[in-house]
Amino acid sequence: MTMTTTDTGQVQVLPLSLTTAEVRLSTGGPGLSIGKVSSRNGQWYWQHRDGEQSSPIAASRTAAANALAEYHRAFKAQAAPAAPVRRLLFG
Repeated sequence: MTMTTTDTGQVQVLPLSLTTAEVRLSTGGPGLSIGKVSSRNGQWYWQHRDGEQSSPIAASRTAAANALAEYHRAFKAQAAPAAPVRRLLFG
């Protein structure tokens, strides 16, 4: 398993075969699967869990996994829920 540390967690690359790997983001728990990376003709590309897919963009599995993580953080990561509004019951 390959792991790359980033500011918002770790990118985990879990090989499934010689040409495919699952990519997860981990911040201490079991990890959140964000998609897969695959190789075609010596170039790696990513596919997000929602179906979006890149062109072959990277020479290595790790580089493609990091590109997928960047895409996920930029376009798919959910913002933290807002704090509940607190109101005084009497005043």
